[in-house]
Amino acid sequence: MSLKTEQQLEDHQFTEFSPRIYATGVYLVPMAIIVNGIEKWVWVADEFESDTYLDELVCPNIIADTKGELLEE
Repeated sequence: MSLKTEQQLEDHQFTEFSPRIYATGVYLVPMAIIVNGIEKWVWVADEFESDTYLDELVCPNIIADTKGELLEE
């Protein structure tokens, strides 16, 4: 499931929809964050494609309630 779909289900948009760029195995979209009261922009994963590895094959989630739930082994 993509981050855009997750945001629609949660009824809260926190990333932009464009530009959407592709890096090896992942689509990225921009997101604004506030650091010390100053707006900064970062790239966040919108959707993973192909295999992803840690020490073994894992399935990363775009959004989760806990840090541990970000990876499904």
